[in-house]
Amino acid sequence: MSGDEPALADSLPDSEFDQIELGAFAIIGIGLALPGIGYLLGIFGDSWYLWDLIDTNIFQPIIGEGGGDSNYNIVDTIAYSVLLIAFIISLSAILRKRGISSQDRILFSLLPWVVWAVLVEVCEDAGLFAADVDSFFVSPIIHFQTAFWIILVGLLVPAFTARTKPSSKTTLPTSAALTKGWSQMSDADKRRLTPRLMMFMVVIAQLAFFYPKGDLNVILGIFGVPIAAWLILESKHSVLSEKISDWKPLEKSLLLSGFGASLLTMLLLVPFAISQSDAGELELWPALLVLGAPMMFVGMARNHGKEAFTNLSTEGVTPGVLGKGVSVPQWEAFEGDEHEEREKLIRRAAFGTPVVLLAFYGQLVDGFASWIGVDIFGYTEKHVLSTWVMQLAGGDEGGGGGGWGFFAVKAVLALVVILFFGEWRFEGRYRHLRILIILGLLTVGLAPGLRDLGRLMLGV
Repeated sequence: MSGDEPALADSLPDSEFDQIELGAFAIIGIGLALPGIGYLLGIFGDSWYLWDLIDTNIFQPIIGEGGGDSNYNIVDTIAYSVLLIAFIISLSAILRKRGISSQDRILFSLLPWVVWAVLVEVCEDAGLFAADVDSFFVSPIIHFQTAFWIILVGLLVPAFTARTKPSSKTTLPTSAALTKGWSQMSDADKRRLTPRLMMFMVVIAQLAFFYPKGDLNVILGIFGVPIAAWLILESKHSVLSEKISDWKPLEKSLLLSGFGASLLTMLLLVPFAISQSDAGELELWPALLVLGAPMMFVGMARNHGKEAFTNLSTEGVTPGVLGKGVSVPQWEAFEGDEHEEREKLIRRAAFGTPVVLLAFYGQLVDGFASWIGVDIFGYTEKHVLSTWVMQLAGGDEGGGGGGWGFFAVKAVLALVVILFFGEWRFEGRYRHLRILIILGLLTVGLAPGLRDLGRLMLGV
């Protein structure tokens, strides 16, 4: 860097929202209020144009999705895209204000919830939910429901881990701790047991609301799911136990509750998969291609950036996130050979950053799944932009054919994702935004790719 480094400028405290964040809140508020406004205009002003526009292009496709399979249109595509961006910006601001961790591991704690949303959508596609609850699992309602469970856990964890007055309480074994009242437990016991309690509460709630009430389901849900989740994630024999041992209670709670909810869906999916296998409808080979092929590209990218990422990580630096108090204009004003070398190191480190590689992987999974689904299995595409891309690649207007073109676009987009995180610099107060952008990319990449894969394998 040059000797005359720009002075650090004052920035907004983390507890305050900037204009863009306030604008995102306003967009969400307007979006949620528009249906009501349209209906009131129709009732009191006899002007049904706004209501008809919303009903035809948003509500009816959702209803159609619940009863079968409906296509997207340009109106709901634009609306969902704008709302997704607004939710990413606003939620990142809320997480920052509440002091929630911005470390990359918070994204991994949310990953089971991404998988859960995929699994229940596949269950809905297969008609495994009862008619009175299946509408909870269609897009975009499933995204709001996923957010509900995450927020619920996020609100409950601080209440259950609130510190008690200093005392002589000592940490006890799990069985001994459970025999005492919650208020009598030590803070260490509360932090240790809260993630398991959150998982148990989520599993019981979902089992009660959404799943068949057969004796086997109840037994497996109440006892089998928590035990399996504990064995896989927390037992001393688990390879993951040591990796998450220093995670905060909120991070562990999100991980365990999402994992438990995902295991719960297996009560529906496993018997259905067995029946499909007996009927000759189960296909396993797509998983090898859709999940395996992208790993080769991930491996190449990781080899390119692993050393740079390791070098920055040992310094305590998150690639692309600026130091405290440093703004983007200030960073861009730095000059000199040292600064240029630092920039090259950050760009290269993006290729080895695990959360960035996860987003990269998700785009490739979506591309491969759509390619073989459309061109080999004969599925049709229902998204507006995807259909247009496939038409350019030789597909028809109904969304059939041209899947290879969509894969090509997704492959380019996957590379763009890495390049974006290599070039973009996030100020310290926007470190949560970086995580939420990656989560948004998983929502439009990995999630639909896994859902398509599930449908291909199960023949639904």
